[in-house]
Amino acid sequence: MAFLLASKPRIIGIGEVHATTDGPGGSASAGATTLARFTDRLLPVLAPTTTDLVIETWRLDGTCGAQAEQVVAQVETDTKRPEATKSELVLLIEKAVALGVRPHDLVLTCDEYASLTDAGGEVQYGRLLRLLTGKLGDYAQGGLDVPDATLVLYGGAVHNDVYPGDDLADYSYGVAARAKGGAAYLELDLYAPELVRGNATLVDPTWAPLLDLTGPDRVVLYERGPGSWILLLETVGG
Repeated sequence: MAFLLASKPRIIGIGEVHATTDGPGGSASAGATTLARFTDRLLPVLAPTTTDLVIETWRLDGTCGAQAEQVVAQVETDTKRPEATKSELVLLIEKAVALGVRPHDLVLTCDEYASLTDAGGEVQYGRLLRLLTGKLGDYAQGGLDVPDATLVLYGGAVHNDVYPGDDLADYSYGVAARAKGGAAYLELDLYAPELVRGNATLVDPTWAPLLDLTGPDRVVLYERGPGSWILLLETVGG
């Protein structure tokens, strides 16, 4: 992380691959999650040069009624996030505050909640991803407009992409942030090997062999392209 910070980026889009309850890393026995490793080990390195932390999550405050509750409940069911994720997000926020970094989450309006479901009440995930991308992108663009702002945006590994595939381009704020800010914007994906191994969407054949170089005490930092980096985390139990 110190190596990446040497280039003095002002906006860092950090993406992770979310663990699920039915996949690798979904149980307590799987070891520290990517989110926990970011909180404990990377955020303290980032904090001295970071003013704000934007987290891809949102609160249900009760003002938008049953429709908002339905959206949140369906998303929680469909994404199969481990229950521990909620408490880990709280720990991340608390750690940011303790380190002097202002935390932010995403705010959804009642009209936005209403726009996320079809006539049958089912959540349309394409709409949700575009909405979240837009809100993260607004933070990134706003940060670039404020000379003394240094932002870290933490979320899924699709939204921050500088070089997304054609099928995922609508879900990335990274392209616009890099186009506007140049080297001021940096993309960093945190990949736990156990979560990405065999994932053809995320793992490119050109760097797939690097997964075998990770270990219990070894990580690998790989430059995918200008302004785009991957940090392969240590292998849990490897």
